[in-house]
Amino acid sequence: MLNNDELLQKIANEYVENYGRELHEENKTLNMSEQASAEMAAEYRLEMRVFRKVTSEKRRPYLALLPLLAACIAITFVYLPNLFSTPSQTDPHPIPIPSPADPAPAPEPADPAPQPLPQTPQFEIIPLSVPLPQGFTQIGFEQDRGQSIYYIEDVYLDNVVVTLEAGAVPSDISGLVEIWLGGEIAYVKQTDAYSLLTFTNDDILYTLTSRYDINTLLRLGIALI
Repeated sequence: MLNNDELLQKIANEYVENYGRELHEENKTLNMSEQASAEMAAEYRLEMRVFRKVTSEKRRPYLALLPLLAACIAITFVYLPNLFSTPSQTDPHPIPIPSPADPAPAPEPADPAPQPLPQTPQFEIIPLSVPLPQGFTQIGFEQDRGQSIYYIEDVYLDNVVVTLEAGAVPSDISGLVEIWLGGEIAYVKQTDAYSLLTFTNDDILYTLTSRYDINTLLRLGIALI
């Protein structure tokens, strides 16, 4: 069994051996780090030289254009003020600036001559020649150009329309029956739809129509002749 001195000596030797081993490992690691750093630094310097070389090659075409660009800028500063300046009165040789000729104004269209309004022919009213007989009453009147139209009410509800027209004759007597009425030739016609009586007296054409009975027209016609 080891005594205390031997035990302490053994522990000290082991500590020194372990500590030396650790120092050796740290030194080895440190040498490797320095070598790696040196390699990285060398690689970085190589990359920078390549980058500067490529950059200088790219800038070279632009640098060749700098003199031309400077000349253009100089010309612009020399001539640009003259482009926007107006010639003064004291300038002996003003630069004429052509201006487009003003177009002649288009002639205004002449007002068309006023056209005379068509004159409506005036027609005189043709009055009934005699008063209406008993049983007949005038209830209306209308002037249709040369025709004077009277609306007559019959006491027996067979109302009559009397049309007077100056200087006219019956336009169509086909289908009409010729009769004598108060010493004048008259023409009559009766259908299921209407009754008609027409004659001429004092150069006035009388035309009478009613809805029902031809006798209504004969009673009124004899009074008008």
